[in-house]
Amino acid sequence: MSKSVFHSNNVAQTYEIAKEKIAPLLKKGDILILDGELGAGKTTFTRGFVEHFGVNPSHVSSPTFTLVNVYNGNDFPIYHVDFYRILEGNDVFFDELMEIQGKGITLIEWGKKFLKELKEYAEGDIFVLEFKILGENEREMVFEKYSDN
Repeated sequence: MSKSVFHSNNVAQTYEIAKEKIAPLLKKGDILILDGELGAGKTTFTRGFVEHFGVNPSHVSSPTFTLVNVYNGNDFPIYHVDFYRILEGNDVFFDELMEIQGKGITLIEWGKKFLKELKEYAEGDIFVLEFKILGENEREMVFEKYSDN
């Protein structure tokens, strides 16, 4: 799969891109790395993404302090994870997460630093979505497949 680039001029467009363009491409067992600075739109994206799978988007919150939020979709859970405070791939939390990963789709914020480790554990494909802030509300999202499993 080649790289796909999406442009958003507002929160609503970011939400729709997640729900209509990207979520349908992922399946149970896949991992999606959400990469971008604070305020880039990762949580907004996640709200649109989970709605595609039957989750109420109002249940979505940033997992910065909880490390993982679980949203029960129609057919399987969506795991929303934050690796910001995880310093090493051999962290106990990392191992526990990888045990449940294949049971649903996993969205990982700040996960790019652990791509090598994630590739070893992944039951599905790994994708990276990089958010670039172009203006106050304008974003560019670059979506690409990192690995096939």
